[in-house]
Amino acid sequence: MKKLINSLLMLLVCQGAFAQGDIDALRYSQDEIGSTAKSMAVGGAYGALGADLSSAVINPAGLAVFRSNSFTFGGSMINTKSNIAYQDNTKKDFDFNLALPSVGMVFYNGKYDKRKPATKGWVNTNFSITVNRTNNFNGIRNYSGTNDDNSMLDYFAERANGLSVNEISASSEELETGYFDIETMAWDAYLIDSVGLRTFGAAIDPLNNQLNQKNVITTNGGTHEIGIHLSSNYENKFYIGGGLNVTTVRYKEQNRFIETDESSNYNNWSVWSLTQNVLTKGVGVSANVGVIFKPTANVRVGAALKTPTLYDLRDEYNDELVVDYDDGTYGEFKTMEGYYEYKILSPLKTTLSGVYLFGKNGFISSDIEIVDYSTMRLRPANSAFEVANDRISSKYGKAVNIRLGGEYVRNMVRLRGGLARYSSPLATAADDNLTRNYITGGVGLKDKRWSLDMAVVQQLGKETIQPYTLDAGIVPTAVNSAKRNSLVITLTTKF
Repeated sequence: MKKLINSLLMLLVCQGAFAQGDIDALRYSQDEIGSTAKSMAVGGAYGALGADLSSAVINPAGLAVFRSNSFTFGGSMINTKSNIAYQDNTKKDFDFNLALPSVGMVFYNGKYDKRKPATKGWVNTNFSITVNRTNNFNGIRNYSGTNDDNSMLDYFAERANGLSVNEISASSEELETGYFDIETMAWDAYLIDSVGLRTFGAAIDPLNNQLNQKNVITTNGGTHEIGIHLSSNYENKFYIGGGLNVTTVRYKEQNRFIETDESSNYNNWSVWSLTQNVLTKGVGVSANVGVIFKPTANVRVGAALKTPTLYDLRDEYNDELVVDYDDGTYGEFKTMEGYYEYKILSPLKTTLSGVYLFGKNGFISSDIEIVDYSTMRLRPANSAFEVANDRISSKYGKAVNIRLGGEYVRNMVRLRGGLARYSSPLATAADDNLTRNYITGGVGLKDKRWSLDMAVVQQLGKETIQPYTLDAGIVPTAVNSAKRNSLVITLTTKF
């Protein structure tokens, strides 16, 4: 039991070095731009505009701009491409999926004066139920290269250092139900060996440009925000709104790391692979409020605040190690099926918005979103999470996200375009690591009772992937120059 507890603590501290706690917190603290075709086509810059389902996420005061009952439904096609450089080798891959980015209803309750819409006092109050997709986790990262400096087996050996041979050996319970940790699997698989008192080393041939490493990371799932909001309009000059949000989470990852010994030596293994599976499910709860002020007929300014989201999550995980030996035999080793329940607190988000309307001919809009990622937290506050939270405080910082967009109106046709830049959440970001840039455009058709909108969105970003970290500070690093292209179609009808 002591060995199991120690293994679980190690999992929480470094999570196998494949999905560290701060990365989990970041995954559920970031959102994508917009959710409807109309908002995404203008780079997500919809904070001061309103009359769109995305207002529930950006600024709920915009829901008060609706002048009738409204139903919105959308769909999207997404193509994600990875272009990863690792050890002087570049590999490309892609993934395709369909999604439902938005659906919802707004119920209009307007006041009338002599059968005409009222213009004095609170002229309408709207109630809305919305579902907006805020994250898409579908994608594949596939890279490989030759490493003549180190091996992941070195990482396994360093994790085992400090244990005696008896402590690292599998217990009868592990042999019956599954291993508790990776280092014991590596020991039983003859991938690491004892090289001294409580000291271990990688069981590998001398590296001479003959160790090939390959990593395939496949992810699926997303987050969807279900919102219930109440909004009101004062004399068509001041709008206010707020509500509660429940965010559903589903994230599935399979991380398969493979090393192949291409040397001519035949004294241990030829190839081994470690497959790590994790499935995360849960819900988060938050609230948001916003205001929009219309000082003139052509100008609107807005401000919105979204509270931190408190996520209640459960991870289900397992690992499998497969080894092909030089003598033609093979071994399979599996960990026990495990789970862990925990909480994540995302940062507070503040949005400031402005728009200039060219009468009925179009508009130019902008949003500035401020998020301090150093305030992300994992709960409960046990010793393992304290390490992760300290890492968050030092590793992450304040990000300023900028969204710009515009629309040109010609009769019933709307032409739209936009740009957005989501700055890196890292306190110090080398080469724009984790920065996201968006180029957007679209077209819309609007009739008295319906509107049909289409958007094309290209997301460009860069991320680093570090499969393991050695005690000497050696960190093999892959760089992914990713690209995601989305086609979004949204239909809105009045009823």
